[in-house]
Amino acid sequence: MRKSFKLFVTMFLFVFAINVAYSQAPPSAWPTFDMTAKNFSTQPGPNGQDSIIYWDVYIQQTNYGQPGIQPFEFCCAQYNWYFNKNIFQNPSVGNMVLTNRGAQTDLPSGLRPPTFQVDTFTNYEALGQPPQTGVLKTSGNLPNSSLNFFIGNSFPGTKALSMKLTTNGHVWNNVPLNLRWKLGAAPNTFLAYFVPNPPGPDSANPQYAQSLMDTVDNHYIIEGVNDPLPVELASFVSTVTRNIVELNWSTATETNNQVFEIERSIANSNEWTKIGEVQGNGTTTEIHNYKYTDSRVETGHYTYRLKQIDFNGTANYHELSAEVIVGVPTAYALSQNYPNPFNPTTKIDFELPYDGKVSILLYDISGREVAKLVNEVKTAGYYSVQFNGANLASGMYFYRINAQGNTNGQNFVNTKKMVLIK
Repeated sequence: MRKSFKLFVTMFLFVFAINVAYSQAPPSAWPTFDMTAKNFSTQPGPNGQDSIIYWDVYIQQTNYGQPGIQPFEFCCAQYNWYFNKNIFQNPSVGNMVLTNRGAQTDLPSGLRPPTFQVDTFTNYEALGQPPQTGVLKTSGNLPNSSLNFFIGNSFPGTKALSMKLTTNGHVWNNVPLNLRWKLGAAPNTFLAYFVPNPPGPDSANPQYAQSLMDTVDNHYIIEGVNDPLPVELASFVSTVTRNIVELNWSTATETNNQVFEIERSIANSNEWTKIGEVQGNGTTTEIHNYKYTDSRVETGHYTYRLKQIDFNGTANYHELSAEVIVGVPTAYALSQNYPNPFNPTTKIDFELPYDGKVSILLYDISGREVAKLVNEVKTAGYYSVQFNGANLASGMYFYRINAQGNTNGQNFVNTKKMVLIK
């Protein structure tokens, strides 16, 4: 059956126009709901230039299946939150941007909010709110009954929003976000549903939209956002010695901090690899200093970040502001394999101050060549090669490097022994 709806004012006044007077159902038949903001997390933006706070919003019908209750066919919604604008560190030199990652939600595109706004200028303290209160706003979507979309009734419900708040102030302050649903006076948060068509032709029985403004049976919930960011980072720096990168960071305060995972990425790449971890100090207001050493790093440009994880599993990211550069060595070198003795794998590091042809060959105790570990032209830099001796017998072996390419035409040749024990 074709559906239609009647609206009597523009969408700007939509919440006031859709009311009981035009409803085709008594309030006792209306669906009730829980609307929950949850899954809060923070991370740095691209190239460390922005800090980002993410959260999701779920809507669940709570009286589905009860006698006389109508299903919750989604009509439209508008979402608004109070927040603590002290979270924003540099309002004089930057701004905040609110968006919705609509493709990561359950709502069809036609039911998603089309525009967003961050209000840090209105004096909400004069309206009874705490000092330094701002408002995050979404506009209401246009009703579209032809989509026939229904709100879920199983926990956690329908994922309606996946919000993203970004600042180019670089980092968030270590204060509570203090996000609260903005209810009551417009612009406010509201939901509306389509009342099912009564029997008869559509032209005689249009489908009406009914706003759901009750805050007794309908619940607006915020999960886990009123704490400060779990770690206030006082500093995060790096030093490079040859191909060894040392990371040092200090925390001014920590809340529920379980561990720092250290991640590394090739510069201008968004592929991060976990390279280690350092235990946190739980909850403390004392300054704590941390260090992690990344050894045997190959020549290149890198970025590092800390993935701070709470005891409840929530993760927050802190990215090193400066790019780390591991240069080229000043002399040839061949390291002792590690581990040694080994079974069955081991690693060999070598250093090349010049471009050139390089070979690393493995010999048994009789002098017979048993493997080629490296045999190619390489640019100057720090390198590591892994060897697997699973197909060799236990015993002593020798590996020899022969590298050419230095300015005086002389090759670098060096031999070391290794022991395979199975």
